[in-house]
Amino acid sequence: MIIIVVWYYILDAVICVATFFIVQKLYKKLPLINWEKTLRTITSKKIRKCIERGYLVLLIFFFLLCVGEIVIPSMKDLPLVVSGKYIEDTGTIFKVTNDTIYIRGNERKEIVIGERSTKGFQEGDFVLVHYYPNMERGFVYQIEECE
Repeated sequence: MIIIVVWYYILDAVICVATFFIVQKLYKKLPLINWEKTLRTITSKKIRKCIERGYLVLLIFFFLLCVGEIVIPSMKDLPLVVSGKYIEDTGTIFKVTNDTIYIRGNERKEIVIGERSTKGFQEGDFVLVHYYPNMERGFVYQIEECE
């Protein structure tokens, strides 16, 4: 599980560095697109300005998407990661898709473990889950029911 967490924090660092370079270009009023190397055929300054604004809007949208999906959840789970702990719960699987397992837990209403190999798990299985709640990443272990 530590590999998944490290991957999240690497993505956080990449997003911060990319944001720094874009803000630096905007602050110095440099063009976001190097027109000498790309799109040489566009000579109109109005069209270039429109393309740059569209590019900036796409960058802002992508940035907000990354912050909402990667940065905020990983920062919320940072205390758990630093302490080396995770949340442990047991529950029953109520839905399995190609890469996501949905579990109805005892302590929480619903646990979602995403980007997980679902091979061997079926709906109705009783499982033990170790996970980070905001990143939706963790491990699922099958529990044998004793009769």
